[in-house]
Amino acid sequence: MTKQELTKFYKLHNLLTTDVYKDKRGFVIITKNGIEKIQTQNNIKVAFDVIVCELDNVVLKAVSMRFDAGADEFVPIIETFGSASVNNCRQHFLVEIAEKRALARCIIKTMQFNGFYGEDELENQPNESLNKLKWVTK
Repeated sequence: MTKQELTKFYKLHNLLTTDVYKDKRGFVIITKNGIEKIQTQNNIKVAFDVIVCELDNVVLKAVSMRFDAGADEFVPIIETFGSASVNNCRQHFLVEIAEKRALARCIIKTMQFNGFYGEDELENQPNESLNKLKWVTK
């Protein structure tokens, strides 16, 4: 994705330059705030189910839904998972991190954004290395 394409993307979804980053490795990072803006703008509802909830490992299933006027109800679109464990997370809030990861994956898949990742997918990288890898679009 070129810088111009990324700029068009964040304008289309009413994002700020702080909501979307291009990583030098070739993919795009969307912050939690950006994910929530895209979710709201596109009227996507997400339901979560607990798959595993242990002291050292959490797995949540997220199902995205959009309103189908013909059926007069929300219908499922994408089902995906988010996890957090003591092995892949520096935070001790495993449920919250798993939820953020599941939400980001669900919205990204629902919107069919290829080459995009939620910010929390890179959570276990040190901030200094992450800051060296991303640049803010202008």
